[in-house]
Amino acid sequence: MAAFTLTSEQYPTQTNLKNLFEFLSDFKNFEAILPLDKIEQFKVIENGCSFSIKGITPMTVTLAEKKPFEFILFSSQGLGKFNFNLKAVFTGDASQTGACRVELYGDMNPFIKSMAEKPLGALINTMSLKLSQLIL
Repeated sequence: MAAFTLTSEQYPTQTNLKNLFEFLSDFKNFEAILPLDKIEQFKVIENGCSFSIKGITPMTVTLAEKKPFEFILFSSQGLGKFNFNLKAVFTGDASQTGACRVELYGDMNPFIKSMAEKPLGALINTMSLKLSQLIL
């Protein structure tokens, strides 16, 4: 297994960071930042959500840690031997607009990593962009 870290582009937000942080802290809103054309069977569960990425096994995402108005760390389970952490990072003053990015951390087989790196990078860039465009 090989550790990896992917970081999305950082985008300016349309809404103050406090509102974005609170929005994303509620799992019923998590679907709003996912690429809907690639997601199936989204449902909210206690302290998390579950969904399938088309063509890939179902997964569960749960809250691992959060620091108000700075970051929310999610962890996943269910992708076989590929479990990861997803971190939404907010930069700036909580009462103002600022910037956001999404980071993905995990371990996977180096061969699988070489094939998955580009689609995973596109996924977190989409998530970061959608998060930045929310108007709350």
